[in-house]
Amino acid sequence: MRIFAVAGLMLLAVPAAAAPGDLPASAAAHAVDALIASMNGYIDPQTGARMQAVLRKERKRLLAIRDRETLVKEVNQLLADSRDQHLKIRIDTIDPGRAAQSPEDEALLERHLAHGLMAVRRLPGNIGYLKLRYFAADADGARMVDQAMDMLKDSGALIIDLRENTGGGGATDTRLLGHLSATAIPMARIHWRKPDGSFDVEQRVADRPAGGPLYADRPVFVLMAKRTFSAAEGVAYDLQAAHRAVLVGEASRGGGNPANRNVELGSGMSAFVPNGRVEHPTTHGNWEGKGVQPDIATDPKLALVEAYRRALAAAKPLVATPKSEKERAEAIADPEATLRADSGL
Repeated sequence: MRIFAVAGLMLLAVPAAAAPGDLPASAAAHAVDALIASMNGYIDPQTGARMQAVLRKERKRLLAIRDRETLVKEVNQLLADSRDQHLKIRIDTIDPGRAAQSPEDEALLERHLAHGLMAVRRLPGNIGYLKLRYFAADADGARMVDQAMDMLKDSGALIIDLRENTGGGGATDTRLLGHLSATAIPMARIHWRKPDGSFDVEQRVADRPAGGPLYADRPVFVLMAKRTFSAAEGVAYDLQAAHRAVLVGEASRGGGNPANRNVELGSGMSAFVPNGRVEHPTTHGNWEGKGVQPDIATDPKLALVEAYRRALAAAKPLVATPKSEKERAEAIADPEATLRADSGL
């Protein structure tokens, strides 16, 4: 599902600030008019028409802007009236002469960002910890998840940290869900609005690894925060609907409308215009505008300690030695101090 991948990288690959005077009048006109036209494909026709009217009303003022950074700021302030947090424009490249990043640049960026991986480690007491900044769309991202889960497969419980995860998706999120249950965790279906106004329906499916899931039945905890967005919310929502994980933290941001295309505005700018509506097959709802609600509400700064405490209590060690039992007992007695001593997580 290309949409979520675009959203994730849009929030990650932020270029240096554009220089004043880098937007000719003709380029500003092209960008604004292309954005207005693209709203014909927005998922909600009424909202799309309303935003077109707003942009047309402000067109003269917007066309007088001569730098990309200011134009993006002003346009996004107008688009915020839609209440769709995915609906935005952005600067994609430092060079205004380039339309977009090349595939080679995108692949290089993915490698430099480790396909979204921030941390994979064993916490004291044999609790697994996986932190992802976004969900990569490519096959390398799925392989990264396989490798991370292989490292964590013998832990007694797993904490997945999505507090800083702003989206992505397409391969990594489906593979992660494929590792977490012996039976397929239901994922959302997406109603894609086509240019003619009709709809295609895509049913997303958890990607079961070839060798089978590595974490099918042990306790799973997911950390959430207000910053958790888009596909990260989708993963949390799917796990919660399947009663497969306990969500700890605060309600997520509430961005559920995807898009399966990127709108080029020229001069190194693009727009993300959602043309999809998510519907979960179990709940028949989604998280757009309201976020995913945690099972255990707590300050996100305290969410790791809370989840770690619960994971230690839920984990059932299969083997025990005097050393492992001492480590586990000390962690249960003071999980916060244990985490701080471990590495300041």
